[in-house]
Amino acid sequence: MPKITDTITQPQPTDRRLECERALEEDFQVFTSLAEGAGWSWQEIALALMELTEDYVMAMRLSTKIAENASVAPGNKTLH
Repeated sequence: MPKITDTITQPQPTDRRLECERALEEDFQVFTSLAEGAGWSWQEIALALMELTEDYVMAMRLSTKIAENASVAPGNKTLH
C-alpha cells in the first residue's frame, strides 16, 4: 500500500482540508478497492467508513478534552 504523502512544502497551505484529501486519496482508492475485492458492496463500505470516521472523531474529541483538562490541573496535589 502506498504511503500517505506529507503536507505540502508551503508553511501554511491556503486550504489544508483539500491538501489532506489529496494526500489520502490514492490510499483511499486502494483501500476501498481491497474491500470491494473482498466482496463488500460500495454501500457496506461507505457505511462502515462513516461509522469508523464517527468513532475517530469521538476519540479525538475525548483525547483533546483530556489533554486540555490535564494542562489546567494543578501540578502538586497534597492531602494535608
